Amino acid sequence: MSEPVYSDLLKVTPVAPKTRAEITDTMVRTKLDKETDERQAKIRKLRQARLAMEAKAAAAAAKPAAPKKVRAKPPKFANKS
Repeated sequence: MSEPVYSDLLKVTPVAPKTRAEITDTMVRTKLDKETDERQAKIRKLRQARLAMEAKAAAAAAKPAAPKKVRAKPPKFANKS
């Protein structure tokens, strides 16, 4: 018979040894990428909130405010009985 079918699956491929600098570099890069993604998501969320708030303020400013009633001032020296 020929070689078993599983021979390709059970082969161990040698892993190239990495230096400590390479290991540190890959770990730092993955952490920085993760932090960048989180920061961009936060900025996107804050931008959407700001735009919604500005739209709400613009809608409120579009309504004319009711004029305030002006009260007549009493005379300065009124006769007090």
